[in-house]
Amino acid sequence: MRLLISRVKAKMNPFALPLALALLLSAPVDGMAQRRSDASTAPGNPVTLSGSIGGKAYRTSGPGTCKHAPDASIYDLPAALWMIEFANPRGPEIRQLNLTLWKPKDGSPYQVSLALETGSASHHISFGGKREPVGSATVKLTPSGSGGRFELKGRDAEGAKVELSISCPAFAGVEAEGG
Repeated sequence: MRLLISRVKAKMNPFALPLALALLLSAPVDGMAQRRSDASTAPGNPVTLSGSIGGKAYRTSGPGTCKHAPDASIYDLPAALWMIEFANPRGPEIRQLNLTLWKPKDGSPYQVSLALETGSASHHISFGGKREPVGSATVKLTPSGSGGRFELKGRDAEGAKVELSISCPAFAGVEAEGG
């Protein structure tokens, strides 16, 4: 580092030294660039999915992400938020699941978005809030320790019956996005 600074000073470019220092200070150092693993994605805490989709039974388990923010907002409406992501691209059953559940604090209906891909089809349910409904469903959340279990029953955009049970061993926090 001393050699690099000496070479930069020797050229007497007034912008070179601050640029070199900024580059050195922003370089990752072992441990600094690593992100901590939280309980929602630890290998010993898999997300479990079971149920039936279009009359076919499914059951799978694996690493996923479960997040919860008790004080969030959607379209300036205070709400609690839950998000679940599960991916097993080579799995024979459920390959991908994304579930977002907003529970408005004013008591208005839940806002739900479900995107699900099995080995043979894709399924989508989305309703509540300002968007046009796609399919329909009811969702029940049963807290359990630091996690919980979701029960979703409904029909997707094509009318296929969807009944899912999703278990999360723990919920991590949600990082704010937007401005």
